[in-house]
Amino acid sequence: MAFPRSGTLDTQTFSGTKDFIFAHSSALQNSNIGAADHLKIDTIDFSRGAVATASGAASGGSVSLDTTTTYSNTIGAASLGRFTLQGGKLYKLECSPGYALFSGNTGVITFQWFDVTSGSGTAIGQALNFFALTDAGHENANGDLWSMYSPGGSSQDKFLVEVQITAVTALTSIGNTAKGLPTVLVETY
Repeated sequence: MAFPRSGTLDTQTFSGTKDFIFAHSSALQNSNIGAADHLKIDTIDFSRGAVATASGAASGGSVSLDTTTTYSNTIGAASLGRFTLQGGKLYKLECSPGYALFSGNTGVITFQWFDVTSGSGTAIGQALNFFALTDAGHENANGDLWSMYSPGGSSQDKFLVEVQITAVTALTSIGNTAKGLPTVLVETY
């Protein structure tokens, strides 16, 4: 039987559909906004795939999102906003930080995908800088962070990834319900 001409294909197994989670932050983030903190992605909009997941995690099959565990920036710990990826697959990681409010025109925030499974964490792909505009509002709302990631291991191995804040100056908050909240898409590729 030939593959169908429409739909989505998991390029790892050449069958079925891709597993994914599309999610967002439900409110502005004005705490835990220093270097080594991460985005508090807490609401799943759409997902595909179903496997047993850890408590506090919502599933997209090969990828799950922790939406209930207390926030932590400790390496290897469960935390609100962290994704768990199944080993042995290739993933496309996308994030639109949405909006940032700064306290002055020197404001900047740097985001980067990070594997925080163990050690000191490992940067994934390139970083994205949000700079304060030099207007009276000192705000910014543009740019996207995209990476491809293959954590290695086998299907029994699990890896924790997050959108980490790697550097920050004069930041007041991330996200705004009227101007844009962070959104993330994590999918098998």
